[in-house]
Order: sequence, then structure tokens, then C-alpha cells
Amino acid sequence: MKDLKTKAICLMLVSALSFSVMQVFVKLTSGEVHTFEQVFFRNLISFFLAAAMVAKKNRPFLGEIRAGKLAIWGRSFFGFLGIVLFFYAVGNAKQADVAMLNRSAPVFVTLFAALILKEKLNFVKIGATLLCLSGAYVAMQPSFDSNPLPLLCALCAAIVSGLAYTMLACCKKAVSSETIVLHFSALSTVLAGIMMIPYFHFPSLKNLFFLLMVGVFAAIGQFFLTFAYQVVPASEISIYQYSGVVFTAALSYWILGETLSTTSILGAMLILAGIFWVFEYRKRFRD
Repeated sequence: MKDLKTKAICLMLVSALSFSVMQVFVKLTSGEVHTFEQVFFRNLISFFLAAAMVAKKNRPFLGEIRAGKLAIWGRSFFGFLGIVLFFYAVGNAKQADVAMLNRSAPVFVTLFAALILKEKLNFVKIGATLLCLSGAYVAMQPSFDSNPLPLLCALCAAIVSGLAYTMLACCKKAVSSETIVLHFSALSTVLAGIMMIPYFHFPSLKNLFFLLMVGVFAAIGQFFLTFAYQVVPASEISIYQYSGVVFTAALSYWILGETLSTTSILGAMLILAGIFWVFEYRKRFRD
């Protein structure tokens, strides 16, 4: 069990890194590609990979969907809604404002896990989550002077994503990771495909490459995140998503040429401190 939890933490960190890379490519295409087209490509790669894995492992796809009941549909629907809201916010508001609001998702995971899954809250979980949220605020220095609609979308994205991740944890005993990802990707691809028809323009070769990279890194992040939430309690593993703030800052510096301020470094240190706090607590008191 101890090794499994450690593996889940490592996968969550890789997932956060993958989603941070994905966000860079989303930002690079936001000016020329519509939100629904971005969402379509974000899920397309995941759909084909998940379908191949379900077929290879001979998973009873329809049987697992029935076993997952409303939880798997809730995971897929709220996950799709969260992506649409987040991608819209990324393209229409300041990145720091959007990222700060989006990083509040683990807070809602912790709350929903307590309300729906009846997971126990303790001082360490609450304290470390607040420490990481404070670190995200310090690192990003949001001004919140963007258009209020995209900011509201970013906050709603965090809320529905928190609910989606909680629903994902509800599925862990009845549905395999591959089936969860395939169901989510299939629903999201179909809905985004229908909604993008009025706005579709064939992307340039450069943007097509960027969109494919959005899909590739989203697929990596999605598979690893799904596995992590299936083997470790949602309120315990969600905090590691805050590592994405550190990864995003580093990628913005290396790829986009953005500078790292003193507050960015201080915020990253607070986030790492919160993650280390939870990790050490788990190691000492939970195996």
C-alpha cells in the first residue's frame, strides 16, 4: 500500500507537469483557434489511446459504465464543462488571474470529498491546502482587473473540476482507469465536435502541431491523474496538483521567455512547503 501511494504521488506530479505543458500550447493557439476546437483536440488523442487500451485489455466497457452509474457520467460531464470554461477563460483574461482561480480546484476537491465521500478532514489537509493556495496567490500576483465574465468562468471551472475529480474517486472500485478516460474523452470529443462546427477553421500547420501537442500532453496528464485518484483518497492526493504552479512558472520562463520575479520564487517555495508537509505527514502517520 505504501509503495502504491508513493507511485500515485509521482503520477500526480507527472500529470501536473503534463497539464502545465498543455496550458502553454493552449496559450499559443488561443488567438487563432476557437475554444471548442481546442477542447476537441484536447480530448481526441486521449480518446484513441483509451480506446486502444480498453480493446487491448479486453475491458467490458459497457458493463463498467453501468457499474459506474451516475458517478462516471458526472465525472465526464463536469470534466468537459470544466475544460470549456477554463479554455475560454485562458483566451479572454490575464493568465495570472485565470491560473490563480483555477488552482483553487483542490480546495473544492477537499470540500466535496468530505461532503460526498465522507473523507475525514484534519488540520494538516486544511493547513497545507491553504498554504499552497497562498503560495499560488503570491506566485501569480493576480490583479483581478480582467473582464469579470472570464474570471467567473475560471472560478466555475475550478468548482466543477473539483466535483469531477470527486466523482472520479467514486468510480474507483467499479470502473477501470482506461474506461473512465475513454468515457470522458468520447463524451467530450463528441460534444466539442458538434459545438465547434459553426466556428471551425482548418488550422495552419503550426497551430495544428500545437493542437496535437495539447492533445498528447492532455492524454498523459489525464491517464496519470485518473490512476492517482483511484488509489489514494481524493482529499489527500489533490494537493499535489499545486505543483503545476511551479511547473507553469518554469515553463513560462524557459519556453515563453517570461521572467521569474521574487514573488514567483517565494510562492513556489510556499507550495513546495505545503506539499512536503502533507508528504511527511502521510509517511509518518499513514503507513
